Amino acid sequence: MRKVLSVSLALMAAAALIVAQDKGKGGGKGGGKGGGIVLPPMIKLTVAGTQDLGQFPAANAGNAISPAISWSGAPANTAAFVLLFHDPDPAGPLLQGKATADVTHWIVYNIPGTATSLAANFPAGDQPDGTKQGGNITGQAAYMGPGPPAGHGPHHYTFEFWALSGKIEPTANTRDAIMAAMDGKVLAKGYMVTTFENK
Repeated sequence: MRKVLSVSLALMAAAALIVAQDKGKGGGKGGGKGGGIVLPPMIKLTVAGTQDLGQFPAANAGNAISPAISWSGAPANTAAFVLLFHDPDPAGPLLQGKATADVTHWIVYNIPGTATSLAANFPAGDQPDGTKQGGNITGQAAYMGPGPPAGHGPHHYTFEFWALSGKIEPTANTRDAIMAAMDGKVLAKGYMVTTFENK
């Protein structure tokens, strides 16, 4: 009996030692140095007049006046940025029986990798620094502010932001084409959700 107990204790001590060594090498769930999945850094987005999970600024809703947007934490080798502003909570005819549907309010791409912000009331169309804008849900290459149906409840207006290793040349000036052109170039991403409601 004592011999069995001694063997059991020896096995438990060996197992504890292996686990401790594995954690020291970064083999735990956290994916530390030397093991696990290495995730890219998250870019921090700041939208003037609101915060993450906050109310979208009323001054920038229902019109073509975009809020000022800034960011930090992008990789040093970033060559371009892409910004998407969209509403995943459409209503009525937009659904058309689909399981998912989405409203594109603004998509901006080929923002220079040295940039750290977009000014408020950003002009429509292509910019002198090479920044371009894709078509929103109306087909215009410009910002379109939130305007959910009255009484439909709060919609989740979502900002997605990518750092890319190079500029993109989409086959068309649409959201789908811009997103497809980003494949293989994404270095890091930022994400921010706001809400807005027309009562």
